[in-house]
Amino acid sequence: MKRKLAWFGLAFALAELFAAMMPPLVLVPAAALFGLLLFLYWRREIRIPLLGAVLGLLFFAAYSLVIVFPVQKLAGQTVQCTVEVDTDAQASYQEGYLRGTLRVIACNGKKTDFLVVCDSFPGTKPGECFSAEWNLMPLEEDAYRMSYQSQGVYLRAEYQGGYSAQPDSNAFRFRLYEVRQNLVHIFQRWMPEEESELEVSMLLGEKDGLRDSIQDAFRTAGVSHLLAVSGLHVTLLCGMFSFGRKRRFLRPLILLRGALVVFYMFLTGLPVSVLRAGTVYLIALAGSFFWQPVDLLTSTGAAAVLLGIQNAYAPCDLGFQLSFCAVVGVQGAGALVRREKEKIPAKESEGVKAKAFALFWWGAESVQVAFFASLATLPALLAHGMTTSGVSVVTNLLVVWMLQPALQLGVAMLALSALPMLAPVLHMVALLLTVWLRLMIAIVTWCAGLPMTRVDLPVRYTLLVLCVMAVLALFFWRLQKLVWYLPVAAICAVTAIVLGTWAQRDVVRVSMVGAVNNPSTVCIQNGRAIVLFRGGQSNWSAVQTYLEEHALPEITMLVDLRQNPSELDFGDVAVVKAEDCVAYSSEPVLDDLVLDLYHNGSGNLAVIGVGDRRIAVMAGNIELSRPIAVDVLCAAGALSESVQAETILTCTAAPAWQGKTQGETILYGAEDPVITIRPDISMIFEEVEPLALQ
Repeated sequence: MKRKLAWFGLAFALAELFAAMMPPLVLVPAAALFGLLLFLYWRREIRIPLLGAVLGLLFFAAYSLVIVFPVQKLAGQTVQCTVEVDTDAQASYQEGYLRGTLRVIACNGKKTDFLVVCDSFPGTKPGECFSAEWNLMPLEEDAYRMSYQSQGVYLRAEYQGGYSAQPDSNAFRFRLYEVRQNLVHIFQRWMPEEESELEVSMLLGEKDGLRDSIQDAFRTAGVSHLLAVSGLHVTLLCGMFSFGRKRRFLRPLILLRGALVVFYMFLTGLPVSVLRAGTVYLIALAGSFFWQPVDLLTSTGAAAVLLGIQNAYAPCDLGFQLSFCAVVGVQGAGALVRREKEKIPAKESEGVKAKAFALFWWGAESVQVAFFASLATLPALLAHGMTTSGVSVVTNLLVVWMLQPALQLGVAMLALSALPMLAPVLHMVALLLTVWLRLMIAIVTWCAGLPMTRVDLPVRYTLLVLCVMAVLALFFWRLQKLVWYLPVAAICAVTAIVLGTWAQRDVVRVSMVGAVNNPSTVCIQNGRAIVLFRGGQSNWSAVQTYLEEHALPEITMLVDLRQNPSELDFGDVAVVKAEDCVAYSSEPVLDDLVLDLYHNGSGNLAVIGVGDRRIAVMAGNIELSRPIAVDVLCAAGALSESVQAETILTCTAAPAWQGKTQGETILYGAEDPVITIRPDISMIFEEVEPLALQ
């Protein structure tokens, strides 16, 4: 087997990711199964990935026992702790307070070293230390849990009081944080706000100040990876020092580039994506230093092992997953281009024909690299519930090449700022960088406005299609006919799109969106939506975000179920206020759906009829002369005897009404639980689990 370390590292990381997502008791039979397979197939090629999987599971178990479980045992306790405010601290919802990560350096008088996350605590800046009383709790089972664990955070804390200031920390990371903030101020001083925010995000990894409009445009256009420092940024920056190919200059330059990579990793705060990229680059530099051939996949596999050893939850980080997927996609595109060149050899020609042929291969390679990189990252995006852009390939081709000049001009600005006498030159460079970034923003914004930018893909179906295409790729690779994979993959993709479009026709998705104690409900069918609204401005923002993530279906109606509605700006959406309706009304909505509205002084009730299924959403505690039977009640803070539901769907793990149920099935989903209904055929609950009532 070629690239043994690459296969070993991939299996090691996947095993850790599997272990992080599964219950702890699953690790023992999984490790035993992989161990048995390793014993049976020791002399075959698959022994390397099997060995990586076994060691990954065993290391995860050891890491959990030694590092994670001792910290998690503190959950449920109220303790006196001394903490350091970490560099990710931001303003909290409470005035004068911060939210972010805290490093616990002492707990009940004993020295400790672990991280917690807190939504509100007194503080003014990173590096500040203080002692207080804290209530330690397990991490919530939501979309952020894996991200916290990948950063080494295994508990959340709630501030109880007893603040006592301590001397500020002198740790090296806080000094680098101050350096990073000083560099940010240089860009803020010499550039307009929008362009300076974009530059510090791409160069220094400071995304906190980046306005939402820029982030939304880059995400919609499929180039949000440019906003986060990754392997591309590290390679482009260190490539500035790739001059000097003579042997006597090569090794000193390698040492210089290695030192710059290490400094840049620490300067950006050591996020997982930068750690991965920096580790790969350092391994490649080590190979060049000792005159050894460098292989990107092998270096990536080694980085996976090293990162998985320093934190067994590192593979849970989205940036980690996207970076590895992108590397696989780029390598696959490179292998395909090489096969294509073998099958279509260049003809001996000179002048215009030779240049045209070279230009053709350059264009073909660029398109295939962008396509395969986007395709390879698609499974990770879908698994994390993120949006998919239909124009990502086009945008990458138009914009990615602009990143290197943007980074180089940014470095030039920082270098020139150290010499006050060169202020006129600094001003010219800042002006050039501003124009360059303004052009980049304009291109991204234009691409974000193109048709099919937001593609709402069914997660399970799309992952199945991608698995089939991956199996086909392996099949053609084994037959050494990879060049034939492109037409076959194109036929499969078209077939999958046609079948998927047909299968999704008339399917209704009902989602609970917004505050967990009082969520709104969004019903989508055939590219159109109705919103059954509860809550306030935060719920409306959550609804808008949810619709953006699902290809922006047209809102045909918004039913305001609130009893005492505050004034909210719903834009051009047609709003029906339940408080202004008669006691009962019924009307058709979307495609063959029926909306029943009930109103009296005690509350408002909306019932969506989807074929033979009925979904109810209530505000208040409505009292009707006769009870209404429904299949599902999307519950909030109260139940009503007038609504008899077979299943109750809730977003909170401890509903106030949990002692008042009478045998109904209760399902809990913390993050946007979904009901998928095929009219008169089936009803499936997604992202939910049975709620264990106390």
